[in-house]
Amino acid sequence: MSNHILEKISVIVPCYKVAAYVEKCLLSVINQTYSNLEILAIDDGSPDDTPAILDRLAKQYSQLKVIHKKNGGVSLARNTGLSHATGDYIVFVDGDDFLAPDYMEYMLDLVHKTGAEFCLSLDCFKKQRESQTVCQSIKTVSPADAVALLLSPRVVVGCWNKIYKRNLLIKHNCIFATDLFYGEGLNFIITVAQWANCVGIGNRKAYYYRRNNVLSATTQFNIKTLESNNKSLNRIERNLKFHTPLINTMLILHRSLFYLSTAVRIRTAGQLTVYRSEYQQCMSYVRKNYLKLLFNPKVSIYRKCMLLVGCINPWFLVKLDVIRRKRIVAQSVGA
Repeated sequence: MSNHILEKISVIVPCYKVAAYVEKCLLSVINQTYSNLEILAIDDGSPDDTPAILDRLAKQYSQLKVIHKKNGGVSLARNTGLSHATGDYIVFVDGDDFLAPDYMEYMLDLVHKTGAEFCLSLDCFKKQRESQTVCQSIKTVSPADAVALLLSPRVVVGCWNKIYKRNLLIKHNCIFATDLFYGEGLNFIITVAQWANCVGIGNRKAYYYRRNNVLSATTQFNIKTLESNNKSLNRIERNLKFHTPLINTMLILHRSLFYLSTAVRIRTAGQLTVYRSEYQQCMSYVRKNYLKLLFNPKVSIYRKCMLLVGCINPWFLVKLDVIRRKRIVAQSVGA
């Protein structure tokens, strides 16, 4: 991989209640093989030791700048980082995750090999002792195909594991929706994909995605995620620049899988009596749209089977979900 030293990458790290993880995260950014970095750690009014850790590291490493602000949520924290960024490219890293040493070099290499204003890797490290992708590839796709891909289960939803040309974000005022606390990443990346000249796709693992942080919004059960994700998906659908059969299929599939997951988690948490109307809303959508997905060749057999089992016997998925979540925590990177 070539080292394009003239191009600066602004790395934005939102930090809230990540005292146990943030030093490892930031040191993995600081110790990158690609050195032309501007690292912006945004302390989102964290009540734990996170601010003190950030200030200590900032005294040691000149490329790290810490911005302290009142708590306003992850979207506002990332937007704060964007407003201070001066790099040619933007990379987001979550404060509880960490990077392989050549992550920045690899992402910038994707940019130069594809000529894309927005690039991503399909894969990342999620488990301990996980092997590297064997058949590595790089390709370029159209914005419309990128939207369908980002809505599909193939991509882990989030703004991380991606790189953005900063001028693209500025030109189209691409920022995070501060009224969303869940689904904000998907809304952002789909907006960016639609404005990009094209999207570069790689599949090398260089990002370590931690899944054993019990304080993370993706691990805690909160019924408000249903409302926030609904708002996000409705906004995405309303603002689509492209309307293709594949995008429509993946939008239905994305909603169906999220609703099924929500229904399962309501049961797992023992909250069916409290959230019965939300549960029925979720299951109604899944059952109404299952046949549209059953005969669609773009939907994998695995996803079809999951939806079918969910329609017939949600309790089976509840039992599997309990086992799956325990295994995720036990096998997560950094565990």
